[in-house]
Amino acid sequence: MHEADREPAVILNPYVSATDKGQAITASNAPRTRREARNLGTLADLDPTLELDLGSGEGDDGLPGDPDGTGGGKRRRHWPWIVLLSLLLIIIALAAIAGVFFMQAMQVKDDLQDAKGRISQVVPLVKSGDLDGAKRTSEEVLAYTASANKTVSSDLWRLASRVPWVGANVTAISETTQATHILVRDAMPLAVELLPLADVENFKVDGGGINLEPFRAAQPKLPALRDVFDEAKSHVDRIDLDAVHPYVRENIQQLVDVVDDSTPMIAFAEENLPLVLSVLGGDGPRSYAMLFQNLAETRATGGNPAAGAVLVVDNGKVTMREDADALRFIAEGPKALHPQSLTDRNAMALFEPDTWERSQNYTRPPDFTDTAHMMSGLWGATVGGAPNGVISIDPVVLSYMLSVTGPVLVPGETVPVTADNAVKLLLSDTYERFGSRGDLADLYFAKVSSAVFAKVMSGGWDPLKMVEQLQKAADEQRVYAWFADEKQQAMAVELGIDGMVTTDNETVTQTGIYLNDSSHSKLEYYLKTEMAVTCSAEKRTMTTTVTMHNAVPGSDLSHYTLGFRNRSWGYPRTTMFLDVIGLSLPGGKLTGSSPGSGDRDGWDRSAAYKGRQAESLFITLAKDETKKVSFTSTIPEGATAPLEVRYTPTVTKTPVSVDKSCLDMFPAAE
Repeated sequence: MHEADREPAVILNPYVSATDKGQAITASNAPRTRREARNLGTLADLDPTLELDLGSGEGDDGLPGDPDGTGGGKRRRHWPWIVLLSLLLIIIALAAIAGVFFMQAMQVKDDLQDAKGRISQVVPLVKSGDLDGAKRTSEEVLAYTASANKTVSSDLWRLASRVPWVGANVTAISETTQATHILVRDAMPLAVELLPLADVENFKVDGGGINLEPFRAAQPKLPALRDVFDEAKSHVDRIDLDAVHPYVRENIQQLVDVVDDSTPMIAFAEENLPLVLSVLGGDGPRSYAMLFQNLAETRATGGNPAAGAVLVVDNGKVTMREDADALRFIAEGPKALHPQSLTDRNAMALFEPDTWERSQNYTRPPDFTDTAHMMSGLWGATVGGAPNGVISIDPVVLSYMLSVTGPVLVPGETVPVTADNAVKLLLSDTYERFGSRGDLADLYFAKVSSAVFAKVMSGGWDPLKMVEQLQKAADEQRVYAWFADEKQQAMAVELGIDGMVTTDNETVTQTGIYLNDSSHSKLEYYLKTEMAVTCSAEKRTMTTTVTMHNAVPGSDLSHYTLGFRNRSWGYPRTTMFLDVIGLSLPGGKLTGSSPGSGDRDGWDRSAAYKGRQAESLFITLAKDETKKVSFTSTIPEGATAPLEVRYTPTVTKTPVSVDKSCLDMFPAAE
């Protein structure tokens, strides 16, 4: 059809009603805006008989669909096809990028697995003396981690880390890969240099003791090693483990744990290794009072320290003094020849009066620094001068040490002391063997303890395994140490072996319950305990509870084992008498106890101890009986430091449970 023959399109006026269909309009009253054009569509919706022709373009006069102003041509809508094509291209591009990313992720996985396989070969090569082989293998490992690190450092991985849902996983893989490369690149060469120093043979010295040279050789390398782990940790800290997929978390958790655990350990070693060398006599002889706490006769920090020794440590070599002065320190302590006292004499009212007379009672105060103060006074009265420190362990610790050193045969005995029999031998068999001769039993206890400790101090064992066992003992509150040197004492505090009763809530919020034998027996070999802590945020109180069980098998035990006071007080000799001591939180107040009083009139005590309210309840515990004793303290304002629970260790481990009500108020101590 020719243009001349086309009938002019009829355009309806959008401003007339839908019933006025027949009114034609010209270009002069045609719609001028998109809103007016939409009105036409609205009219068409109202009356489908309307035929609207808006043309196919836009004319010179601004009319839609009229490129030449004549009103001719129908508009063709191309945009849906353009959008569809664009979306298709985007999907194809994303699929291609995802394919590339997947291939790179698989390559990173392969690189890291190959690196892990090679790393496992380094230690055996170093131990065998093949340092060249270890160096070549290290270079191969570095090539793998360098390749993986280059991949995860690309723009593609940085972009992928911002993608919702998957970004956290990409970040986790990227950061652990970079941390791994840093450790391989910078820490492994240092490790290869240090590994030969860790050979057990390097720690042996003629005549017994510990060779300090490997420690001295390692000391200059620690600052660089710390810097490497700090850099690696800066990457690990960017990972949100809660946001990553379980499969990813499972594969990166080991590295995260290694970095998180090793970084503070290396920093601690760098700071404190000079102090450790000094404690071991690296810069001159050191003298220590060594206490072996007998758990069969319980005391607040362990047990009756009737056995002890005077140690001299000189450049790693440990000897036990057996001269007249040293023997006086050991022998005269239990004879009430040199009475001692606490610095705060008012606090002495919390304990039995004979606590200050005999050294076997010096461990009744819950704060080990009080024990050290009294032992130092005894030292001055017998040995003369002052000790450089006081160290305390128990037979369970000795058994842990024997698991590393191997058995020891005590002179004059036929049965070796082993990790398996040490505790029973020292705390039960000894007293059944010697019957009513308690003096002979104590001498035997001292002889065996000294022999085992001498075996430990002779060296030749794996130092890393020994540290592991001592850490376990410290976690069970079985190892305590006090040093006269302030810096060394600060190290003891950081290690958690100071045994101090806190006076504030700055670093920890400390609660605890402590036990002292009051029957003059060895019955507590059969004592089992548990600790529990609950809190009330509404009342702002904390309740600490000890559960005690008497597992004495029967009355067929030696006179020295059974309770000495029991008959005169009208109790079976298998009944334990325990002074149970509870303290308020620092800055808090004791609001009550359960039971409200002890089982014998006149034997409950109270006093301020280390600035904290303290009560001692006299509790009887019959054979096969279980009892609970609780103390409730107010929680002072501002007490938000991690919760620390102290207790008296027994032959068995003491389970500790902290209720969620407390964890909501205080973080758990690490």
